[in-house]
Amino acid sequence: MSSITDIKSTFTLKALKNFCDTYHIPDEVHPQIPTPNQTIHEMPAGKIGVYTRFFEYANFRLPLSTFLVNVLKHYRIHISQLSVISAAKVSHFEILCRVHGFEPTVGLFRCFYVNSKNKGWVSFGKRPGNTATCYTKPLDSLKNWNDRFFWVDAFACPASFPWNASTTVSKDPFPKSSQYNAEHYATLVAYPAPFHKYPEPFLCLVGISRYYTLDENTYPQFLRDNNEGGCSFVI
Repeated sequence: MSSITDIKSTFTLKALKNFCDTYHIPDEVHPQIPTPNQTIHEMPAGKIGVYTRFFEYANFRLPLSTFLVNVLKHYRIHISQLSVISAAKVSHFEILCRVHGFEPTVGLFRCFYVNSKNKGWVSFGKRPGNTATCYTKPLDSLKNWNDRFFWVDAFACPASFPWNASTTVSKDPFPKSSQYNAEHYATLVAYPAPFHKYPEPFLCLVGISRYYTLDENTYPQFLRDNNEGGCSFVI
């Protein structure tokens, strides 16, 4: 795989317009396509680059979720350097916590994942030596996820960090017991879930999307495995 400083965007102006309509990218962030020779690390002043698969595959929306911003702040990640597969792991973790009725925290996330860096992208992998996971099946590799990106205004991401040009990152240690809730950890281990691409109403219910498309009197409810009522969320 080529490095982050080599790959140029194949996104077109027409595709960007359709994409912004589909994923409700607000005009206020002034979406813009790169020039044919620009890579994502060559962003114009006042802009950041975001991959289309960040929305299509990783379930994120603008404005960004507070938990994603907290993750970026803890690891000091420039959002354009976060791999899409790792972004999907962050959203999966956030969704799983909210479905179980508790707030996702960075400390709890660190119990399951450790940071790494490869060819310029920051990733999260299963923490070595810990057999516990919060998913039922690892994510498959994703081809051609990094050649479709576009610019938005930098204020779209409240966590602002310089581009990290180093080839490695310091491995984040396992959190101290005071940094996560042991009961929440046990719940995630006991009830792992598969990765999914979720519909917009569901993303609204868990607080990742702000674009609610169902009738105002419709309140979906999460059901447990025995089809009994679980927890419902009203936005």
